[in-house]
Amino acid sequence: MNIRRFNARDSRSALALVREELGAEAVILSNRRVADGVEVVAACNLEAVEQAAAVSEQPAAVVAPPVENELGMAQLQNELANLRSLLETELQQRNWRDSAAKAPVRATLNQRLARMGFSRALSEGITDALPASGGLEALWQRTLAALEARLLTLPDGLPGGTRVVACVGTTGVGKTSTIAKLAGRAVLSHGREQVGLITMDQYRIGGQEQLATFATLLDVPLQSVSDGPELYAALRDFRNRRHIFVDTAGMGQRDPRLLQQIEVLRHSPIPVTVLGVLSASVGVAPTRELVHSLGRQGLSGAIITKLDEAAGVGGTLDTLIRAQLPVAYTSSGQRVPDDLQPARAGELIALAADWLRQRRRADAVPSSRAGMTAMAS
Repeated sequence: MNIRRFNARDSRSALALVREELGAEAVILSNRRVADGVEVVAACNLEAVEQAAAVSEQPAAVVAPPVENELGMAQLQNELANLRSLLETELQQRNWRDSAAKAPVRATLNQRLARMGFSRALSEGITDALPASGGLEALWQRTLAALEARLLTLPDGLPGGTRVVACVGTTGVGKTSTIAKLAGRAVLSHGREQVGLITMDQYRIGGQEQLATFATLLDVPLQSVSDGPELYAALRDFRNRRHIFVDTAGMGQRDPRLLQQIEVLRHSPIPVTVLGVLSASVGVAPTRELVHSLGRQGLSGAIITKLDEAAGVGGTLDTLIRAQLPVAYTSSGQRVPDDLQPARAGELIALAADWLRQRRRADAVPSSRAGMTAMAS
């Protein structure tokens, strides 16, 4: 078995040297980064490699033949696995470059969507449906329109006839202030006599006090409950009120008590509309995990909060689009109830696109400064 080492500036060049020296049947045994590029160890006899690997698996009493260049047979399978990973990476990169060369406009559109925070699956599903020809900006507008069409919203904020609304979510997403904003809107529309507040938050220090302060400011009654029977009794006490808002305890998206709260709400004798509160300033992974976990438990929609604190909203919108969960409201401040508005799909997609424009301008500034410095020198 003829084993050779090849050094080149990159993996593609190294593979080309292997094919030139050892032929198309050569087997790569290992690859690693070195100071001046990539080092690849290859053999020109595939059968010999397989025989050596088979010998290495025999009992210790059988002596394995020596391997040239001090390549230990115990490492052979690991090296072959590394080779497979290297080749798969090379093929993926080559496929991406080939597709970008054949369809540069579509590749640019996908790149923009990725920078906005949209997933590859959603992005390619939209761009693959676009016409094969057309200018970049015209196709970009069609892409944004397709995103808008896929983002579901509740036109008036809440489904018609809704009486009881509960907000659920993880700690720190703004559930209590969102409840206060919803209650404030209801007081302005129908009067304080038609609004009641309930809190299920028995865990967070100061949680009940915060909602109690809002209840005092709005001049509406507040009841604190700790379990299902107490919740159902409070709902019966408020049965003559037009709007009832329930604040729940914030917990981690994996906390089983979060799902238990959902179950209590779902089994209420009075129908409860459950809205998931999602912070746009939180990472995409926790938001996606929360939506997938609670979505199966019967969320009616979502409220996106903290838009004023977020670096982008695309990841949150991607999660909602893929889960087909409608957006009821958006919030971008602390004012009660002013900073809560019914969601509009077009406005949210435009906001995501505006964040992309800001990022592109910010990326262009260092390049411009570098050019000015080069001219000055």
